[in-house]
Amino acid sequence: MMAVGTGPDTTAEWWTTSDVAAYLGVKVATVTNYRKRGQMPEPDATVGRTHMWRPSRVVSWHENRPRPGVGGRPSRGGSGESAGGVSSR
Repeated sequence: MMAVGTGPDTTAEWWTTSDVAAYLGVKVATVTNYRKRGQMPEPDATVGRTHMWRPSRVVSWHENRPRPGVGGRPSRGGSGESAGGVSSR
C-alpha cells in the first residue's frame, strides 16, 4: 500500500491500472476510459483481466502529452462566456 502523498514506484517492473491512475492523479475509471478510447499506450502485458504497463513507458507518454494534467475543454478565448453565448458571471 502507498503512503498518502506518494506515487507509485517508478523503479517497479510493472504498473497496474491503479498505479497508472495514482501517477496521473486521476481515478482508475479515467485510466480505463483512456485505454478503451486509445488515448494512452496499449498495455505491455495482460494477465487475466489485469492490464500492466512498464512505468518508463507511461512516464514517457505522460511527459509528451499535448496537455498533460489539463482536463476539460479548451477555453473560448477567455471571454467569460459559456456555450450558447451566455455569460458565466
